Amino acid sequence: MQQIKRRNALEPVKSSSSNTAKKWLIGCGIGCGAILLIVILLIMGGFFFIKNIAEDFKDSAALMDTLIDEYGEIEAYCPDPDGTIKPERLKAFLAAREAMVPAREELERSIRFLQDERGSKEGNEEESRSVFKKVTMGFGLIPRISDFYKARVQALMDADMGIGEYYYIYTITYFSWLEKPLLDGPDFQIRDDNQGYRFREWEDEEAQEVRQDMTVRWLHRIMLPMLKNQYEKLIEEDKPRVHGQWRKALEAEIKAMEENRYRMVWEDGLPDVLKNSLESFRPQLEASYSPLTNSLEVALERRQ
Repeated sequence: MQQIKRRNALEPVKSSSSNTAKKWLIGCGIGCGAILLIVILLIMGGFFFIKNIAEDFKDSAALMDTLIDEYGEIEAYCPDPDGTIKPERLKAFLAAREAMVPAREELERSIRFLQDERGSKEGNEEESRSVFKKVTMGFGLIPRISDFYKARVQALMDADMGIGEYYYIYTITYFSWLEKPLLDGPDFQIRDDNQGYRFREWEDEEAQEVRQDMTVRWLHRIMLPMLKNQYEKLIEEDKPRVHGQWRKALEAEIKAMEENRYRMVWEDGLPDVLKNSLESFRPQLEASYSPLTNSLEVALERRQ
């Protein structure tokens, strides 16, 4: 697992009107290059604060509240105390991922469109039209993101799965087991400041480190309480002979995460009990992963 340097998290910023953003884009779009101004995924430093942005996201936020009311807060989720992820829960996870496909594919198409012409040169009329076309597509991206979140919540409701369990399986499967890059996602960002939406590429290594740090800290913050819930439940069962090896592994992982807030869960490798749970589902889990939307999947969820 890559070593993480500590960075200060970026603060979320307030959104302003799209008219201001459009004026900024029109005034600067021709001269600033084809990709520098293209709309990016409402992500600040790799994170997306659902309830701090425009009207399009009110419905998805309300649906998320409904899901949390039904299944509990993210950190309240308790994985199976014996360390396994039961086949029926993996099937529910895969069913939810499958139900999200139409909305996810629409979002992926928009993202790919914005990335396709990274190397295009500026200066002629045709390229200028391309910039404005991308800008138009970009503003259309915002409701697609909202549709993606709504589809995810509805898919989880239909699969009888809470957001905490979804994040647990997502993190364990894709990051801890399949070792997908934490920073998978679009290669551009959006800045939503008091002058409107500003769009730019990720500029340097330091910005990438900040993104990585923020992602790790967020996942650490939600996963550690889950492991503690799991451990407490395991202790209640009082079956040391049955779960002795797993109990020691879980104790050690909790201690390691408590000592290092930049530690990814099971970053030294999954215990056998978890690996064995996942192995028979490997092809389906591999196929269900979406690199382009990963940064939205691990965006910060919070209730106000």
